[in-house]
Amino acid sequence: MASSSASRASNYDVFLSFRGEDTRHSIVSHLYAALASRGIATFKDDKRLELGDHISEELHRAIEGSDFVVVVLSENYPTSRWCLMELQMIMKLQVEGRIGVFPVFYRVDPSDVRHQQGSFDLEGYERDPQMADKVPKWREALKMIADLSGVASGQCIDEATMVRKIVEDISKRKAMMQKIDFRNIVGVDTHMEGLKSLLKMDSDNDEVRMIGIWGMGGIGKTTIAKCLYDQLSSHFTTRYFTEDIKGIYKDLDLLHLQNKLLYNTLGDDITPWSVEAGREVIAARLGNHKVLLVLDGVDNLVQIHALAKETRWFGHGSRIIITTRDRGLLNSCGVKAIYEGKCLDDMDSLQMFKQIAFEGGSPSSVEFDHLTHRAAQLAHGLPSAIQAYALFLRGRANSPEEWEEAVCGLECTPDENITEILKISYEGLAKAHQNAFLHVACLFNGDTFRRVTSLLAIGTLESNLWMRVLAEKSLIDITSNGFVVLHKLVEQMGREIMLDSGKFIGDPEKIHDTLDYREGIGQTESISLHTCEMTSAFSMETGVFGKMYKLRFVKVYKHVDNGESRLQVIPGDHYPSMNCSLLHWDAFPLSTLPLNFNTFGLVELNLRHSNLETLWSGALKFSNLKKLDVTGSKNLKELPDLSMCQKLDELMLEKCKRLKGIAESIGERSTLSTLTLSYYGGPKSPLGVVIGNVSQMQRITLEFPIGRVEMQLMNISITGDIKFRVFADCEGYAEYFSFSSEQKIHGTKTVSVHQAPRLTSVFNKSTSLNIRRFSYKENRQPVTTFQSFPHIPGLEELKLVNLNILKLSDGIGHFEFLERLDFSGNDIERLPEDMNKLSRLKTLCLRNCSKLKELPELTQVQSLTLSNCRSLRSLVKPSDASQDPGIYCLLELCLDNCKNVMSLSDQLSHFTKLTYLDLSSHDFKTLPASIRDLTSLVTICLNNCKKLKSLEELPPSLQFLDAEGCDSLDADALEHFKGRLNEYSGLDPSLILSSIVYLVSTSPSFFFRYQHGRRLPASKKLRC
Repeated sequence: MASSSASRASNYDVFLSFRGEDTRHSIVSHLYAALASRGIATFKDDKRLELGDHISEELHRAIEGSDFVVVVLSENYPTSRWCLMELQMIMKLQVEGRIGVFPVFYRVDPSDVRHQQGSFDLEGYERDPQMADKVPKWREALKMIADLSGVASGQCIDEATMVRKIVEDISKRKAMMQKIDFRNIVGVDTHMEGLKSLLKMDSDNDEVRMIGIWGMGGIGKTTIAKCLYDQLSSHFTTRYFTEDIKGIYKDLDLLHLQNKLLYNTLGDDITPWSVEAGREVIAARLGNHKVLLVLDGVDNLVQIHALAKETRWFGHGSRIIITTRDRGLLNSCGVKAIYEGKCLDDMDSLQMFKQIAFEGGSPSSVEFDHLTHRAAQLAHGLPSAIQAYALFLRGRANSPEEWEEAVCGLECTPDENITEILKISYEGLAKAHQNAFLHVACLFNGDTFRRVTSLLAIGTLESNLWMRVLAEKSLIDITSNGFVVLHKLVEQMGREIMLDSGKFIGDPEKIHDTLDYREGIGQTESISLHTCEMTSAFSMETGVFGKMYKLRFVKVYKHVDNGESRLQVIPGDHYPSMNCSLLHWDAFPLSTLPLNFNTFGLVELNLRHSNLETLWSGALKFSNLKKLDVTGSKNLKELPDLSMCQKLDELMLEKCKRLKGIAESIGERSTLSTLTLSYYGGPKSPLGVVIGNVSQMQRITLEFPIGRVEMQLMNISITGDIKFRVFADCEGYAEYFSFSSEQKIHGTKTVSVHQAPRLTSVFNKSTSLNIRRFSYKENRQPVTTFQSFPHIPGLEELKLVNLNILKLSDGIGHFEFLERLDFSGNDIERLPEDMNKLSRLKTLCLRNCSKLKELPELTQVQSLTLSNCRSLRSLVKPSDASQDPGIYCLLELCLDNCKNVMSLSDQLSHFTKLTYLDLSSHDFKTLPASIRDLTSLVTICLNNCKKLKSLEELPPSLQFLDAEGCDSLDADALEHFKGRLNEYSGLDPSLILSSIVYLVSTSPSFFFRYQHGRRLPASKKLRC
């Protein structure tokens, strides 16, 4: 027996299987000594008694408890039936993935083992009636082990060399099997679950799959890959993890990578003479192996082509995992299964931060807890940043004062190591892509894809390609609704690069030095200044812009209500020339524009809340001007001639109080898609807004006192004194009118960079009509008649609010796409019966319909607001009362101050799916009995139920209760309710995060709020 202690009898690194009379005192003794010298715990049976027909229980446990079995196949190995039975069991465990097997062909030819010839001929056993039935399984075991990679003595110079090679291989394989404890890594289970469907490890077919793990730098791709490798290794006969190819192997050639792959998978030190030859060797040598290969940190296509260009290079069931920041690289390789690593949410970020900063513990005080939240938020969910900040703070003295200083330092200056990690992706870009990224980081984070691309490259589609490349490189994200978003730390990195280069003016505290001394301003390409953050006022001369020859983007902005801008302008003697694509200047202080624009280059002119009286005179040909925004320019008297602005798309004229109209030529602009304006003519001289059909095309006409403008119907928003007419039968007075037909822009992240920009179908729109007064006055003279509903194809949202409409005709049922409907503030007694035909209607708001008495059948509606419908008697028509309650889809119901609903309990019993219910300002003394049966109810509001005395009818599903101003509800009712909460929460204490009671002792009323679960519903904020 081996010298290993008895306590390790079933826990070994290596089990030696051998024929004693052949090898015990030769190769096996040398092998055992060499393994022991490497610290490899090895089982060697020195006192084997070959008795009976079964392997002893001790040997059985030793084999099962070992990581590897080294089988020494010698000349007399097959003469022992116990050796063959042992081999049969070993190969069964190997097939099940429970052990690794390493064959040693000691003075025998592997082909003799494979074909059972020579000394491995088993015919003698076949003639033995007691052994014959075992021979087929022995043959199968011998063939299987002969096919495994091992060592043959005939290929070694001497036994010492052979032993050394065996021990090195076992040592290497053992090191690769070492398990890593990933249990404490936050979010690892979510990642593993997300990858499960891509890996398809349970699939019956033997396909070879390539899987990409993609995401920005520092997101944790390598950690995810390591967790995956650790979990899957035991399922593969051959495996290799090559870490950080872009870093560790940056200065090494592809032949070195191929050599490392072959050596670590096969144990052979092969250096191909060329990369092409290396590909052939990999395919030939690994084509029969089930391989788990992880290529981590790939940043160049040639790396994948050198190591794993085609799936046919690897044996059935192999898995190739590639981690990269570049999705375009994966697309080029034809990798379809891609897992995106994403930032942690706030809760997981905080958990990870505490885990590192407090070494598994918790903050020792409220001050530390507050500082922990601040520090964790600075990382914006990026795991590497969370780790860096947590380790930095863990090294501080255990005092809140020092932590406060450290957190303030992190808020001012990001961690340099994190910045360098993020900068790797930027440095790998082409020059044009770098410039595009820097401008997006400094100016356009959060803007629409369409706006960014139009500003970056005028009149070409090249910027579409730039944006897609940046998205594929994980530097930007293009959201599903068409916005360009940068991670906060990536944005900071880009701004720092631009500031250091002198191409960007963006520091409010240094604006004085930059513009006063004019050092290097000739290199300036963009300006972005938040004037509210300037420490003092500063006056600049317009002539400064004449020195900025490369200036393309100017963005000077401020809070609307922050008074006068701290950046003032002194006009010069002449107009300096500007070659800008964007001029955005909030609260521009001058009455005229003292600038001479390159009329070809200007794309956007935004001068919100300016002091301008005029813009320019004459008809200037701004060939690429797409947006003109002078919102809030209270002194603007008239618009310039825009007839030559051939691409004008958006015109913003809200709150321009002195503007009396717009030129008729604007209506001739076929490109104009958005118009917002305010009109202040007074009730006696309203602006006429007419929508009508002209040859099957909807047109809109604006009738100003000074003239009329007719144009194709588009996105239009008008505030002020309005007289509207929608086709022939809908007309009246309003204070707000809007019509929108917004195209739904889809994300482009998964689109190949070689594809053209995606076009939007005319059917892919979200159309809305909104006509309203801003306040509701009961019994006011009706201001409109709706004899029939206008036919607007594709209408998804209709709002007719505070118009005191007396009657709505049938005919609304033809709006087949209608999803949101708001008739609040009208004097209707009933709704059109054909509303039940609106199959897509999900949201219906009828707030302040004080004369409404009943509702039609509305089984499809999910959110219904009936606040202050004081005449409402019934929610369900008597003819519908016997129907199955399951047909109603209602999830949210607001019945506050609807005191006249008859048989409220019976009415509510039809809405079994309710999750939110507002019964505020009712007169009941006890809750409607049917509430206890609303088993999905999460939130209930009972504010100002002055007569309510009991809380006994609440269901166990309830998580939030709002009961402010319930004067008659006493402490006993509270105690009873709290007792029920404790009873329910006792079912699963881990779910209860807080149970809070607020008592207001200064008045007989009180407010109670119970929270069960993690956070309040975002749409229903409860008062504290």
